[in-house]
Amino acid sequence: MKITLIGAGGVIFAQKFLKDIMLDPSLREADVCMMDISEERLSNSFKYAQMTAEKLGVKPNFTMTTDLVEAVRNADYVITVFRCGTLDCQKLEYEIPAKYGVDQVVADTAGPGGIFRGLRVIKALLPIVDAMEKYCPGAYLLNYVNPMPINTIAASMRAKTVNVIGLCHSVQGTLRSIADKVGVPFKDLRTLTAGINHQAFFLKAEYQGKDIYPALFKAMEDPEIYNKDKVRFEIMRHFGYFPTESSGHGSEYIPYFRKRKELIEKFCNVEKGVSFCDGDGIEYAPMFCGVSGAAYHLGKQMQKVNDEKIVKMLNGEIAIDTEPSAEYAIQIISAIVNNRPFEANLNVMNHGLIPSLPPECCVEVPCLVSGGGIQPTRIENYPEQLAGLNRPLTGMHIMAAKGAVNASKRDIFHAVALDPLTAAVCSLDEIQAMTDELFEALKDEIDDRFFQ
Repeated sequence: MKITLIGAGGVIFAQKFLKDIMLDPSLREADVCMMDISEERLSNSFKYAQMTAEKLGVKPNFTMTTDLVEAVRNADYVITVFRCGTLDCQKLEYEIPAKYGVDQVVADTAGPGGIFRGLRVIKALLPIVDAMEKYCPGAYLLNYVNPMPINTIAASMRAKTVNVIGLCHSVQGTLRSIADKVGVPFKDLRTLTAGINHQAFFLKAEYQGKDIYPALFKAMEDPEIYNKDKVRFEIMRHFGYFPTESSGHGSEYIPYFRKRKELIEKFCNVEKGVSFCDGDGIEYAPMFCGVSGAAYHLGKQMQKVNDEKIVKMLNGEIAIDTEPSAEYAIQIISAIVNNRPFEANLNVMNHGLIPSLPPECCVEVPCLVSGGGIQPTRIENYPEQLAGLNRPLTGMHIMAAKGAVNASKRDIFHAVALDPLTAAVCSLDEIQAMTDELFEALKDEIDDRFFQ
């Protein structure tokens, strides 16, 4: 068996998957190919994987390469965790729409920023799909790279035999958040979650056989709890269900919270005492709450902190973590290999799984994983008000993916025009001008066919 990790030079994130492989007795003898376009970053990651293996007392079969064909040849599973472009690209994808009144926070999944990030990513993603079709047909592509729905649709359009699956952390993360809000152990929650990536909803949430939604509505009355998650609580208040994406990121996907300055100040500010600080000293409150451009500004800080952390990791100044990660990818592979049932919310093509959403869109639904592969679950009676929130985004995702695959500027304009936040603040002429400006600013980062 062969597992390939593309983007393996991202030392911190890549090590989670490599460690999980080494911790699984059924996978640790697999051939694992680490691939990245940066030899220096790849070498650092390979070195740290060897350090981890020594700490665990195992001898994994790891190789590294910068050649895509060598990486995917005869692979059974390909995991993509790469990043395209630099923070300068992200800056353009935030600042240009801001000139036209489109106020974004993260801009990696929806909005003009998310669409043009998709164009940058798909330029690299489609050659991976093509190489897999030629050198490992029928393999699984487990993709972590955003924009998740646009990438999943585009890769699925290109694939003939490759099984395209998208993975995201938002369901797991929100499950812990809900448990904290109502004061119960998150492992004991029983939930049913479905929708689209970054806008799925907890359709069912129970603890010890009892619905926890009454407790969640009561928690919303506590200012200390409410102030940390204003947008999500407001969506729950008005639509009846708690969404999976953080308040800041989620505020970008709907037209209710960012179309006027006073709304941003009311629902997307960081209230006194609110903090989401991690162990590395990075304060994530601006991004989680919805401060304009927060992801770009945090990105600069995160890059600096991560670079310093990698040096310390390689020097042995930071203890090697030998606990399994919370990531699904290796658990999915292990479940298939060992025919062991496992359930996870994954991103797949709809094709009737949620009948009230377009068949060509990407949905995030519970999937059963076993020796038979990955089987998505059909969601009956999906609440119509939630489908109504999802549909504008699904139209945008489909148009963006088609535009990327076919290199159609017209399709990309339509995608931007269909974006709910953009439509709430811009005229069609303004959207056209903004789209043209983004194409010009990012022309070196996206497919040349757009300019032929």
